Amino acid sequence: MRRSGWFALLGHADPLRGETRAVEERLLEMAGGVVLFVTPKAMLPLVEAWREIFHTHGARHTGVLALSRREQAMDARIAGQVAEAPLVLLVDEQGERLLELITGTRLVNALAQVHLRGGVVAAALEASPLLGSAVPLGRGETPAVRYGLGLLPGLAVQEAFEGAGAFHRLSEVVIGRPDLLGVGLERGAAVVVGPEGRAEVVAGRVALLDASGARSSPAAVHGLRVDVLAAPARFEVPLFPE
Repeated sequence: MRRSGWFALLGHADPLRGETRAVEERLLEMAGGVVLFVTPKAMLPLVEAWREIFHTHGARHTGVLALSRREQAMDARIAGQVAEAPLVLLVDEQGERLLELITGTRLVNALAQVHLRGGVVAAALEASPLLGSAVPLGRGETPAVRYGLGLLPGLAVQEAFEGAGAFHRLSEVVIGRPDLLGVGLERGAAVVVGPEGRAEVVAGRVALLDASGARSSPAAVHGLRVDVLAAPARFEVPLFPE
């Protein structure tokens, strides 16, 4: 019988200052103390330091897969190693970079296998939006959007939600795709999504944007629902777009 595991979305925070400790300890407990970091090679200094922090929190084993080209993410042997990890943590400070490296590869299929067999797939910093169907991009007045990995296909995720323009970017996505639930992660926020879409805010504050009942025109948007939740609030995540 197939099992299903968990997804974890970690917003911006500084692990080197202990800002993610509670979340790290919870993830390690869920995964039996074993974690594999998947990250672009440019992120290695931060990830190596973060790896040591995980050991101080009781990790039994940590590994790092540092990617510099797409061919690595297409390698069947590497994908097999990822699929066997109890906890995979995607880390990047430029989400588009990691998206370019892994989208449409065997590595993404391996992440799905981790979840199906009861493991944890987590994403931190600007990698967190990649797990959804749509990735809000840009820092200017005109938001852009790209397809995400679709591991959480009913979501559009925006990290650093307290930042300038973040509400506008995420709201534009969900108004254009009202089948998606928008999840805005403030600094230090973390959400764990369990079987059947049951989600829990485990740290910080999270905004939920629901445009399923909204009416929009060039001049106005009516009926956009915005809820703000703090730990330990729970909510339901749509497993598939409607």
